[in-house]
Amino acid sequence: MKKTSIDKEIIHVDYSQENLPASVKNFQPSVYRDGEMYHCILGTDKEQGVFGSGKSVEEAMSEWDKAYQGKKSH
Repeated sequence: MKKTSIDKEIIHVDYSQENLPASVKNFQPSVYRDGEMYHCILGTDKEQGVFGSGKSVEEAMSEWDKAYQGKKSH
């Protein structure tokens, strides 16, 4: 999958952290901040790729993992 380019503030994530979901460690989706929200994405856009949002980096990655698990099961 091609990663999307995002004009928002990119957040650098240490993907080796123990508390991260396995899917996040494996795919290392991009994380960025847009105002008060954090977004986590892998793919070219929200519809084609895997996307999650939250009020913290951890929440965005958790939502991304849920979205990934949902797409994986289809």
